[in-house]
Order: sequence, then C-alpha cells, then structure tokens
Amino acid sequence: MKMFITICIMIAISATGCSGKGGDPQADPKALAEAIFDAARSGNFQSLSGFIDADADGDSKRIGQVATDASVQEDFKKYFAKGKVSGDPVIDGEKASVKILFGPDGTKEETFEMVKIGGKWFLHSF
Repeated sequence: MKMFITICIMIAISATGCSGKGGDPQADPKALAEAIFDAARSGNFQSLSGFIDADADGDSKRIGQVATDASVQEDFKKYFAKGKVSGDPVIDGEKASVKILFGPDGTKEETFEMVKIGGKWFLHSF
C-alpha cells in the first residue's frame, strides 16, 4: 500500500509544478508568449483576453478577442499553433521584446512587445 501511495504522489508531482507549465504565465515574457501559443494549440482560449494590455495595438487586441469571437478562432489556430519563442527575451525595466516565429508553417519572424503592469506581463504589440 505504501508503494502505491508513493507512486501516486510521484505522478501528481510530475504532472504539476515540475513540468514548468504550472506557474503564472504572466510571470515572465517568455512564459506569456508560450501561453499564447499553447492556447492556439489546445483551443483553450479563455485566458487570452487577460493577457492583453488595455492600451495594446489592434493586432494584440484581436488576440484578446479570440475567446469570444468564434469567427477568428480558426485563423488564430492556423497562425499561432506552430508558434514558438525564438531566442531569449530582452527585458528593459517594465518593457520586454520577445522574438517569435509564427504563421501557418511557423517560420514568419515577428516580435511580441510586452509591458509589465502590477507585476504581470501583458502583450502590448506585435
């Protein structure tokens, strides 16, 4: 019985915090970019609106609207599901630039510009 409990605990630990995905996606710029791509891959769009700066540009605001606008969800998946961070974020105080690759084939270069507000990172433009 002790062995069974130990195995269950080990499985629970490996399925949560040790994976690196259990934390706050807005804790750092890279995690936020990866959370946007994860939403496109999983189809779980609910968190996207909370990732966008209130003063964001139009493209960024459209990402925030994906959760409530079914007409753009397929395009969002098409362009962001193969996305990934390309290199290390450049952080300058309360601003960060994160180079990404995205697009239908995941090779289009772009930069997410982010701002830190209240200790959390938000997408401002791209």
